[in-house]
Amino acid sequence: MTTYLISQGQLRAETDAEVIANLKRKGWQDAPAKPSQDAQWTDGAWVVPPAPTYTPEEWTSQHFSPMQVSALQRFEMALMQAGKPLGPLMTALKAWLEGMLVASVDVTPRTFDSPPCSYEQASAEAVSSLSQQ
Repeated sequence: MTTYLISQGQLRAETDAEVIANLKRKGWQDAPAKPSQDAQWTDGAWVVPPAPTYTPEEWTSQHFSPMQVSALQRFEMALMQAGKPLGPLMTALKAWLEGMLVASVDVTPRTFDSPPCSYEQASAEAVSSLSQQ
């Protein structure tokens, strides 16, 4: 386990108990708890960087390729033509993708919720439904 120690605004990360004890004898003190994995020690304090932002298109591309989006649309059409309802995963993912389409009207980078499921999960659900009589 990493122990963070501070002295005169400087931060030091140590894992060796003997080194930690020696530094404490020299006046080093326990640093405040690190608030998050990505926090950085800056000017004598932990600083949590802001969450990264994305345009709707960038965020969608982080999760699905154009081919996967096209395949999901084809699965939806095939289910409709077979007279079968969309399953819960396909329904949730369709709603998420439609939300991203609406969000794309404004290309200002911001944060978005993650998709409710993966392409693999939604397509497996669709294939399973299509293969049932």
